[in-house]
Amino acid sequence: MKCLVIDCNYVCHAIFHSMPALSFHYKYTQIIFGFVKKMISYAEEFRPNNIAFVWDSRYSIRKEIYPQYKQHRIKRDQEASEEEKHNKRIAHLQFTEIRETVLPNLGFSNVFMCDGYEGDDVMASITINNNGYKFIVITTDQDIYQLINDNCELYNPVTKTFRTRESFNEEYGCDPSLWGKAKSIAGCGTDNVAGVKGVAEKTAIKYLLGQLSHKSKKYIDIKSASSLISENEELIILPMHGIEKVIINKNNSLSRKKFVDVCDGYGFRSLINKKNLDKWDRIVNWTQ
Repeated sequence: MKCLVIDCNYVCHAIFHSMPALSFHYKYTQIIFGFVKKMISYAEEFRPNNIAFVWDSRYSIRKEIYPQYKQHRIKRDQEASEEEKHNKRIAHLQFTEIRETVLPNLGFSNVFMCDGYEGDDVMASITINNNGYKFIVITTDQDIYQLINDNCELYNPVTKTFRTRESFNEEYGCDPSLWGKAKSIAGCGTDNVAGVKGVAEKTAIKYLLGQLSHKSKKYIDIKSASSLISENEELIILPMHGIEKVIINKNNSLSRKKFVDVCDGYGFRSLINKKNLDKWDRIVNWTQ
């Protein structure tokens, strides 16, 4: 059984930055339109037996533990122009509508968001707690490397490449299971989590594998930063403590009629031509 796990916040943000405005009955719909198109495209490419749609919570437990977490993003949002803030509000309304209305109305059963947790945590819980699936996770997030194993590989939709256990080992010289600890040492600039100064992931991996000279400055720096590393592990290693077990529902209720009704409701006439309806029918068959 193959399950596609989609990082929906990534997909929606990519559409937000690439698609021109689209509206129907005075309501913006471009992100909804782009998301449905992308979802069909991914399903056609990977032919999954199931699809899990994963979303970030707007509230973050990590910020309670570490107030500086993603603080640079908050500052950037605060410094945005009024037009940029307006456009983001419109975008997030569409994010919510996709999650709460569009996907359920299409008949998808596995739409997940856990209060206080990031999509990364949800994806980790899915891949850990559902036996019998081969997972393909669609994301550009390097933190997700730590989920890679024989039953889980990542697909980067920008580079159109897979990251597997084998390819990770070839590049970094270790199993992906060490990635969380390596990032805890090196830090994560994307999330504003400071690591040991001057230590990148590959050096951290050498330390973890016992390949770093005990006399080297970087070894000594890492060894003396145990408190920082331990705090970082709580933020970086997936899934974060306390998240519920996310269990895949095998019973979707997709149908051609539901697809047509949703597309009609948003004025997406181009999505219900014969070519796209045939694609949707194949998705229905793969997920039954």
